[in-house]
Amino acid sequence: MKELLIAWKDAAPAAGALTAIISALVALIVFHYTRSANRRRATLDMVMKTLLDEGSQQRYSQFKAIIRKHKNPDDCFKIESLVHPSEDNQTDRDLVLNQMNVYELTALGIRRGVFDEAFYKRWFHNQFMTDYESAVDFINGARERKSTLYCECTALYHKWFKNGHPSLSAGRFKMAYWGLLKKVDKIDQARAADRAR
Repeated sequence: MKELLIAWKDAAPAAGALTAIISALVALIVFHYTRSANRRRATLDMVMKTLLDEGSQQRYSQFKAIIRKHKNPDDCFKIESLVHPSEDNQTDRDLVLNQMNVYELTALGIRRGVFDEAFYKRWFHNQFMTDYESAVDFINGARERKSTLYCECTALYHKWFKNGHPSLSAGRFKMAYWGLLKKVDKIDQARAADRAR
């Protein structure tokens, strides 16, 4: 028994260090899991607020009406006219600002890791891309006045435009594989599907 205690005394520092390393690894795994769970929860909260909040839905419908008005060739209204505030355009301007600010906040949350980009991209890719493209004249006009306006949603738009929707995109490895096999037609089809939305 005495020899066992002496042997344990020699091994105790190594066992203590091993226990500390294992504890640190477990803590890092728990931290990573908790962070990703919180990110998914924040994303889901944002999505649910957008879907279930009646005021948000109503404002979005009004925003889409402004976009339809902008795209109507028979209507002289142009969305870039909302860049400069006036008494005549204040309501429409507020609706466009509100929607673009939601997209800016979401893009910032994605960039900073608050929201789960993969989930949000699968859910809102088409809506975000279409709305951004429809309001790009307003965004560009606002950015001419102050270059930092809508910089996050602009960066997210360009990133998503390059990569396409996750369910439609062939993926980098598949594209590289087709490139090695010289299947240019498949690459062209995949790129066309990315742009189709």
